Amino acid sequence: MKPETDTLRATPTPYLDHVMVLVDRDTYGAVLAEEHLGATFGRRKHKQADSSIAGSYSTLGIAGRETLVELFEEVPGGSPMRGGLVFSFERTGSAQAARSVLDGADDVSYYYDLVRRAVDGADEPQPWYHLINVDLGPGSPFVLFLNEVTPEYFASLGAKPADDGALRRREYLDAALGETDGGDRVFGDIRGVTIDVTADRASRIAAALTQFGFTEARTDGGVELSRADLTLSLRIAETERVTGLRLELFGADPGTEFTFGGGSKLVVDSEESARWLFF
Repeated sequence: MKPETDTLRATPTPYLDHVMVLVDRDTYGAVLAEEHLGATFGRRKHKQADSSIAGSYSTLGIAGRETLVELFEEVPGGSPMRGGLVFSFERTGSAQAARSVLDGADDVSYYYDLVRRAVDGADEPQPWYHLINVDLGPGSPFVLFLNEVTPEYFASLGAKPADDGALRRREYLDAALGETDGGDRVFGDIRGVTIDVTADRASRIAAALTQFGFTEARTDGGVELSRADLTLSLRIAETERVTGLRLELFGADPGTEFTFGGGSKLVVDSEESARWLFF
């Protein structure tokens, strides 16, 4: 019998990896300047990069146990992207299985690529991750990615596979950002995302994610997609953007609020929950 790592269910499970949110420069700077976020809330990583496609850009990641909030600084003349949902698979071969699932759905299309990176000591670019980019329509300001990292990428970070061979997000984040200091930081994980999107965009997102265990329910303002670990609220609107995140916390101080310029606020509602709002 094949080992569990090589035996995949017909429908693999994509877990939320991170949420991308575009914010204005003042808001980005205010979040970056709030040292408390990195000291006691969540692990932080600030990155400045240059891309032949996106140009120069800055990102700030705030990580929980297994998920990450990634803020992008808006720049004049930059990319029209407003945000995105990035899911990841934990088992080798899941991307291929996921493509088979999506190929069987009449109302879902996607683009696939095996992304490679140049690595010191290697003659050829190495496979880094499998990218499934769900088609959300022409000119979409959002992306929906389903990714599977390669063992080569995992090893490059110093991350170790689980005993059953799974490439888990917790080990990836611990290797990239450092471990969670025994619970000193209160941010657990992202449990809810609210996004304003057009009706067509909501339909495309729902059509893709319901293939992977999410249930769809109509609401007064749009569509709700839910699974045991995550709820996505898609509100129908002409101005498309991420408007809020619901965060699971561990031992936070209720009533604490952080205001980041005029574009964002983080509200701690209880020891176990917070809302991160974007205006």
